[in-house]
Amino acid sequence: MRVHKSFAEQLFNIGNIAVMCLVCMTIIYPFWQQVVLSFSRPEDAQLIGLHLYTTHPTLDSFRRIFMGSTIYKAYYWTIVRTVLGTILTVGVTTMMAYPLAKVYLLGRKFWMWIVVFTMFFSGGLVPTYLLVKNLHLTNTIWSLVLPGLVSAWNIIIIRNFYYSIPDELEESARMDGAHDMYIFVRIIFPLSAPVIATVTLWTLVGNWNAWFDALMYITNNKIKVLQIVLREVLNDANQMSGANPSDVAELAGQQYTPESIKAAILMVVILPIVCVYPFLQKYFVKGIMVGAVKG
Repeated sequence: MRVHKSFAEQLFNIGNIAVMCLVCMTIIYPFWQQVVLSFSRPEDAQLIGLHLYTTHPTLDSFRRIFMGSTIYKAYYWTIVRTVLGTILTVGVTTMMAYPLAKVYLLGRKFWMWIVVFTMFFSGGLVPTYLLVKNLHLTNTIWSLVLPGLVSAWNIIIIRNFYYSIPDELEESARMDGAHDMYIFVRIIFPLSAPVIATVTLWTLVGNWNAWFDALMYITNNKIKVLQIVLREVLNDANQMSGANPSDVAELAGQQYTPESIKAAILMVVILPIVCVYPFLQKYFVKGIMVGAVKG
């Protein structure tokens, strides 16, 4: 049945659509401009104003980034760090959150207070570095994974999600002879797919974008992660900014500028996460809402 809408309602809908389109444009346009700049020649990249397209696309900026084998090694170590860090973080966090959601856990409030305490107070940069160094973790992939392995925020989100699972489900499993680990792995973990997907996405993006810890703990060029290598490429490109960038590019016989290099770096870093996000997006809203509402 067709519902008749008043003039005020139609006017509101038109205004609402116009505002939403404007908001979408403010999000999409900066990203599209970087796409165009990454494929632009120096003379196009130096133009002031909107960059909606380029008349002569070139891949020289990407060739500069992928020059040599360093970038491929960096991609390898970044993937290792991201996969290893995400699996361990999700595994340890879910196993810590599960007992904290049980009322029969001895000293549950005390252990929860310890977790919350870390949200307000941390060891600080220097003590953390000294701890990692004394554990002989520097220049290893573990120095990038272990210090940020567990997040108090993630524990609270998953623990709150566990509250929504009926206790009768666990009790019926115990009556059938299931032990705690069996219940957690075969029953609780599969039911937690929405919140686990949410935490996985957070951890995945966090590990992929992290660079400061790699700057502190990694000095061996053989295990540099992607963000550090791209930062070095960007610094090299910025050295051209002291002179006229187009002149420098022309003298060097190259068709890229610092601006196009920055845009190409953005594409190289962001595309893997953009490819993964659609597979986890459907769980994201449900997971964060269910895990955040019940305290």
